Amino acid sequence: MEVFLFPLVNVTLFPRTIKPLNIFEPRYLAMMKEAAATKTPIALGYIEDPSKVTPVNAGEPVSFVREIAGYGYVQIIEERVNGTLLVFLQGQGKLRLGKVIDSGTPYIVCESSIIPEKTILEAPQKSKLNSLQKILTRWIHTHISDPQQQDTFMRNLVHPEEVVGAFASYLVRDYDLQQMVLEFNDINEKVLFLHRLMESNELTV
Repeated sequence: MEVFLFPLVNVTLFPRTIKPLNIFEPRYLAMMKEAAATKTPIALGYIEDPSKVTPVNAGEPVSFVREIAGYGYVQIIEERVNGTLLVFLQGQGKLRLGKVIDSGTPYIVCESSIIPEKTILEAPQKSKLNSLQKILTRWIHTHISDPQQQDTFMRNLVHPEEVVGAFASYLVRDYDLQQMVLEFNDINEKVLFLHRLMESNELTV
């Protein structure tokens, strides 16, 4: 699968979550519009060290981003008078980034392969997921003052992947740990990992 690559420092896109993004750089404005028009997926590449960002050549992997990335489809919410965009990137899953394709575009186009995940929650982890959801619910009511926004947020927390993605995005303070959660291939491993973080006080709460 071909994907457009949007590299960002300390940002991870989880499946079944929505990432709002303000786009202002010309090449990424062009990328978002092209992705929306052609329904091309965008991979959100996690940059660990901005000082190591280097030019990339066709046929080579992108060395300055993590190989595993969340991907999704873009929805343009607002095009402002100054040309900048507010977009929502709707997470669909995760993939392994491959080599750069010679696309002739000012942004990076990559080969990629989708990574399948186990999404069935086993019985021993259900109580742990419930604990995570209770903490996330408390965080929502503490940090989001608008009742309508609270309700919208809560209605989107139906599946385990949605709870895990939102919990990792908003309550895990360490960005590398967020990326670690994404890289697990089993929802049960993700729940166990987040529950341990909760017990060790590695959260923003």
